Amino acid sequence: MISISRNLCIDHYRSVRKERETIDRDVDAGELMPAASEAGAVAALEQRDRVELLKQALSALPDTLRTAVLMRDIQELSYQEIADRLRLPEGTVKSRINRGRTELARQIRKLRGDEYSPSGAVTKRTGAY
Repeated sequence: MISISRNLCIDHYRSVRKERETIDRDVDAGELMPAASEAGAVAALEQRDRVELLKQALSALPDTLRTAVLMRDIQELSYQEIADRLRLPEGTVKSRINRGRTELARQIRKLRGDEYSPSGAVTKRTGAY
């Protein structure tokens, strides 16, 4: 589940970065063709839903954990860079990232309506995902 959370963070970062890229203003809008098929539109909608889910889950994390996870998984800083910026021991940074990812995965499951047994097996799942 941690890799899912990390991948959602990376997907969000990439989509935001693409939005920031400049657009060639000399392009004639009449010459443009749709880049996506109907399936692409559905995928884009699902992607937006995943990003919104991730934002909600991240907002539920304590600031200390959220900051560590974002610095590592979104900004892709090394453990040492994070430790230097936060003025913390590297071991503390690693611990916060691990706890943050675990909590993020738990929040995502909660928001999606997944109910897990203590063994981690899915006992009930509702929702579109």
